[in-house]
Amino acid sequence: MKNDRTIIDLCDHAPDDGTTLQLNEGVLVKYRNVSIEECRNQVEARRLLDKKIVVVPEVYRYFSKGTENYLVMEFVQGTVKNLIEDDESITKIARIVRYLQTYQSNVPGPLAGGQSRGLFWENEEIELRSALRLEEYLNRRMIGDQEGLYIKVGKLVLNHNDIAPRNIIWMPDGSICLIDWSHAGYYPQLLELVILGFNTQEGKDSGFTERLRIKLGSLTAREEEDLDLLKMAWFNSHHYEM
Repeated sequence: MKNDRTIIDLCDHAPDDGTTLQLNEGVLVKYRNVSIEECRNQVEARRLLDKKIVVVPEVYRYFSKGTENYLVMEFVQGTVKNLIEDDESITKIARIVRYLQTYQSNVPGPLAGGQSRGLFWENEEIELRSALRLEEYLNRRMIGDQEGLYIKVGKLVLNHNDIAPRNIIWMPDGSICLIDWSHAGYYPQLLELVILGFNTQEGKDSGFTERLRIKLGSLTAREEEDLDLLKMAWFNSHHYEM
């Protein structure tokens, strides 16, 4: 395997818009906007999850130079589909999402601790060290007529938080590999649906996300209310000074 200096040089001379680089037949490096939380998430997800249900690439090492971080991992052979709308594929992905959410924790945040990352937290650096702190964080974002509405966190389950066609590799043997664990962690189950909704609202993968939402099953009236509250909390944190 190539040493750190060689990997840094290769990344420095890669295309300006690149974020990954295949080093050889079996090794890939991810760089630019890589965090230690992503590395630890991927390591822990691979340890926890049954590869017969979902494959997680093995992490070989993580290192930094200055402000740039590098995540060296297994290169998984397979196909990334730009469009996933067939019923069979959606059913398989829904099964994976439900399987991930069988894993629970009493502590919110990334799988091995640290800073929460992703669309929901993109405007701030935050470590959520208890369910109470997460509830306080969310409920402080209820403003105006929303004050008095209360978000109850409930169970904290393993969410990937970036389920999208670009992050799914369809392997030659029929297995499914899930990549990009940077936003994953233990959060309310409904947060996965909120993130899926962001993609639909932005016009990205709308057919995929709408079909996946249906496959994940209908929500109770209370769950629909909680979903709306989470969306309000996100909207307020991105449009008002908190």
